[in-house]
Formats: sequence, C-alpha cells, structure tokens
Amino acid sequence: MTKAQKRTESPKRPAHSLRDFLETLEESAPGSILRIKEPVSLDYEMTAVAMELERRGQSPVLWFERVGNGQFPVIANVFGNRQRFAFALGVPESDLLNAWGRLGDKLYPPERVSHGPILETVLTGAEVDLGKLPIPRHFAEDGGAYITNGIVVAKDPDSGVRNASFHRMEVKGPRLLGTSLHSRRHLWNYARRAEALGRDLPVIVMIGCHPLMMFGSGLWKGPIDTDEYDVAGGFMGEPLRVALGPMGHVEIPVDCEIALEGTILTREHAPEGPFAEFTGYASERSTQHILKVDSILHRKGALFQDIVPGISDEHTLLLGVPQEARLLRALRQHHPNVTAVAYPKSGTCRFHAYVAVRDAAEGQARNIGATTLGDDLSLKMVVVVDDDVDVRQDFDVLWAMATRMQADTDIDTLRNAMGAVLDPSNRQGTTAKIIVDATRKTTPFPRRHTIPKDAAARAEALLAGLKRQG
Repeated sequence: MTKAQKRTESPKRPAHSLRDFLETLEESAPGSILRIKEPVSLDYEMTAVAMELERRGQSPVLWFERVGNGQFPVIANVFGNRQRFAFALGVPESDLLNAWGRLGDKLYPPERVSHGPILETVLTGAEVDLGKLPIPRHFAEDGGAYITNGIVVAKDPDSGVRNASFHRMEVKGPRLLGTSLHSRRHLWNYARRAEALGRDLPVIVMIGCHPLMMFGSGLWKGPIDTDEYDVAGGFMGEPLRVALGPMGHVEIPVDCEIALEGTILTREHAPEGPFAEFTGYASERSTQHILKVDSILHRKGALFQDIVPGISDEHTLLLGVPQEARLLRALRQHHPNVTAVAYPKSGTCRFHAYVAVRDAAEGQARNIGATTLGDDLSLKMVVVVDDDVDVRQDFDVLWAMATRMQADTDIDTLRNAMGAVLDPSNRQGTTAKIIVDATRKTTPFPRRHTIPKDAAARAEALLAGLKRQG
C-alpha cells in the first residue's frame, strides 16, 4: 500500500461543511480533486467530463471554476468512489458498512442558533431568481435543467418531526421547480396529509453540505417518526446547528452552501421530466409536484454541488452504499454468519443484491434471500453465495452461479410482488423477483485452485521491479 493510500484509509474526521471536507480530502489524498479552470457550459459539458473520466476508470472530485456566466463554482462527483464515503466517516474502507450502521443509531437533537454562514446572503422578493444558480442540464433527453443534489426538508404536518430526502428538481421558472416525491416515501406521505388538511407544505432545499450531513439526513432511512436532523447530528458526532430563514417555517443547517425556502403546492400539479435516472433510462414517471421558491440563501463564495445523474458511479453509489449498510445490519440480526453484501452497479445498485454467507445450513440461503427481498422492495434478484466469493466482483458471483447452481432446484421465483416504479419493465408497480442459491450443496465439493501467499508476494515484487526499470 502506498503512503497516499494509507493516508486516505485513516483520515482525521473532517469538520462541518462541504468546503471543510474538500480541504481535508485534498490534504490527505493529493490529486483527488481535479480543478477545471477553463470555462464550461451549463448544458451537458460537466456531465460529459464526469462520464468520460468514469469511462477511463478515474473518479476525482470535479471542481469547475467557471460555469456559464454565473458567480458560483460547481463541485461534482464527490461520491464517485467508495473510498471517499469511508474517508468522510473517518474509517478504513473495509469498515464502511459497519460504521454506517453504528452511526445510524446515534441521535443528537439540533441546536438552534441565530447566525451562521448560510445567513450571509439572503435574497427575497424580486431578488429571488433560480437563474442566478448554475443549475445544469445533464443529458440530451432531460426535460430541462435539474438540481440533482437538493435535499428537501419538511415537517410532519401532525407531529412536526423533520424528514430529509433527495429529490430531483427541474427549473420551471425563476421561482418554480417541478419535482417528483418518490411515491410511497415519507415526503410524499407528508404532502398527501397536508393536502387532506387543505394546506401546502413548507420546505427548505439544501444544496452543498458536509457528506456526513447528507448521509444522516438524506440517505439513512429510519422510521417515519424519527427526526432526521437528529440522525444527521449522530453522523456528524454533534448537534446540527440550525437557524430560521426569512420564511421561518423549517430550520436550515447553517453550514450548508446554498438553501432555498419554499412551499410544495399540494393541490397543484404540472408536468416534470423526463430525467436521466439511475436505471440508465430517461424516466418520464413523476408525481408532478410544484415547489414555489420564496427565498434563496447562500454563504459568501458559495459552492454549488451537483450529483452526476443517470447510471453514473456517483449516482449509483449514493443509492447502493446506504442500502448495503442497512441490509448487512438487518441480515446479521437473523443470520450472524452473513459476511458481506453488495448492490452491484450491473443491477443499477437498486435491483440486484449479492449476499455472502459462511457455512450456510441447508435451506438457509433461501431464508437469507427472502429476508433480503423483504427488506428492500426495489430488489428483483438476490444471489446468495459462499464466503469465498467476492460479492464486489460480478465475475466472481457469475462464476459461482455457473459452477454451484442448478436452475431447476436452486432458483425460486416470486410473482406479482411490489417493486420499483422506476424500473422500466415494471407492471403497474409490480414485478417478479428471484432468489438464486449459488452456494455449495455437496460434500466434499471440489476445491478452488489457489496460489501460495509467498509466491503471490514474490510475483508482486518482481513486477514492481520491472515497472521501475521500464
């Protein structure tokens, strides 16, 4: 392992804001941020850069210094590899999922303050214009320019508990956004209850936060009665500092870069989309909600953070890593011999899951598969393998299916189950699901061929020497 890798594996815990995180990251892993000084267009070019680097197997944080005619630089691809998730948590990558699960248990109620960076610039009334923000158009099929990194925070209409969740937001005018609320999720539930009460739903939208804030508030899904500012505090290791903006309805974390205050109009709808989703397709499905923006707040020299959408590494990892942490924890409650889980990108990090188990008892693979499908309604396929198979590698899992599975006895199908509505092949929200038992069934089973460790180490040293000579 190189010195740079060692530094990245064991960082000091970064502090409060996105800029704190980026500064610490660059100190710990020089070269991890690619600064692009040349001007780029708001339409397509930033996405094109990210996708070309991904094609080359590279995943730096992208810092676009001059975007369109705007005043704000754009930060993208912060979550383009797993190593940066672990860096934000302050743990080795090997402990990423376990650490995520541990932090999800900690709750720190937020601390109300009267000042902070987000209050440095406050625009209201005629000053409110979304055109002042560098909101890009990402793909040719998109319906318009989209905020992809907007965390929407609202209060439960009955209890006042805060929910935070990511939602795509299409610019529809200087003060209007079209959005989809992920039907069956908490914010959608809030909006429906507010509509039943004859009310609109006040919200804030955060753009550009410390990754731990994003992990705790936007990505860690707990019960509907859990206040997700409390969860974010647990991930941060201290209470979140929040303040009220001029609208005064929902508290804003003061260390984020940009915030919008507004209202979801629960009794009005308008077309939104299409949008390049994690499936690799332009999705036209939407709840067609409207978000009216009443104020824009930002800190001085604000950074606009974008998430590369579509089936990019960043988008799929943001979906997959939290689900892996949640699934690993859930499975180990019932099956302590589960050793690893993975949501592979080949399954869009949402529709397929791989699970490794040590010394599976007869029938246990099917129980594990059933528990996995019950934990995540979006899943269509679960493959259970032995713990000598690397679930991070599609090749290894497919090899296990080829050599340890018989289709007539080791595949179970569940028909007409609830599934992901963004799956282009779904049937009015239902889908078929399969459990594949790709574990060893017979004893003795042929042994895998291996190379002794000392020979592997010698080969590595020889090749390193040849590389230096070249």
